[in-house]
Amino acid sequence: MGLMDRDYMRRGGSSGGGGGYRPNLPRILAIVATAIAVASAGLWLFRDARSLVQDFGPAEGSLRVNINSATQDELESVPGIGPTRAAQIIAGRPWGSVDELEKLNGVGPRQVEEMRLFLTTEGETEKR
Repeated sequence: MGLMDRDYMRRGGSSGGGGGYRPNLPRILAIVATAIAVASAGLWLFRDARSLVQDFGPAEGSLRVNINSATQDELESVPGIGPTRAAQIIAGRPWGSVDELEKLNGVGPRQVEEMRLFLTTEGETEKR
C-alpha cells in the first residue's frame, strides 16, 4: 500500500476504512435556525406593515376640510397644517384644486399628497 492509498483510506474512500460522507451537522443546524429566524422576522414585519397601511387615512371623526371656506381652526385640524400654513391658505383663496397648495412656501408634492385625504375644494367641511 502506497502513501496515496493511505491518504485515500483516511479521507473515507468507498472501499472500507473511514466510512462515507458525513455532513457538518452543526453548520446545517445553524443554517436552518437562521432561516427560521429570518422567516419569522419577515412575517412579523409584514404583519406590522399591513396594519399601518390599513390604518392610513382619515380617522373616524376627523374633518375633510374645504380649503376655500374653512376657518383657521378647521385648517389647523389637518395633519401638516399649523397656524402659519393655515393663514397662508386663507390668504391665497380661492383655490382651484388641492394641488395648487404647492405654490405655498415650504409645501411640495409630498406634503400635498399627505394632506390630500383631508382636503377638498368643493362642498362644505364634513366630519368623517
